[in-house]
Amino acid sequence: MNKDLKQLSREIANHLGIEELPIKFEEMIDDSRVYLKEKYIGINIKYKDNYIECAKCLTHEYRHVFQIYYVQMFDDNISKLWREALSKQVNSSNMKNDKEYIEQALEIDAFAFTKYYLGKYENIKVANKISNLDKWLDKYITNNELIL
Repeated sequence: MNKDLKQLSREIANHLGIEELPIKFEEMIDDSRVYLKEKYIGINIKYKDNYIECAKCLTHEYRHVFQIYYVQMFDDNISKLWREALSKQVNSSNMKNDKEYIEQALEIDAFAFTKYYLGKYENIKVANKISNLDKWLDKYITNNELIL
C-alpha cells in the first residue's frame, strides 16, 4: 500500500536536507513545477489520483530545490556546473524541442535522482518514455551515487 503524498514529501525533503513544501494540484502544461517564491510544488491535476506519477513529480521537483540550495552553499565542480545551468535553464516556456530540455545537467540530475530515490526507498521502478534515457540515467547514478 502506498503512503500518502504528505509523508512521501516529508521523507524526500528530509533525505535531501531541505525544507518541506506544500503540494498543490493545478491545471498546467507541465507534469509539475516548483514555485520557489510562492514556496510550493505544483503537480498537474491529471495526476491527482495517480500515486506513482505524483511520487515522480515530487521527487523530481524536490531535487530542483536541492540543486538551488546546493549552488548557494558549495563551490565545487558540481555547484559550478549547476550554477551555470541555472542561468540558462530551458523549460516548457522557452524550449525549442524536447532534446534541448532533457540534455540539461539539471534535468538529467533530477531524472536520475527520481529513478534512484524511488527505486531505493519506495520500491517504485521508474522507466522513462524517452528513448535511451534510462541507460544514461543508470550511468549517471553509478557515477554520482554519493550526491544522490
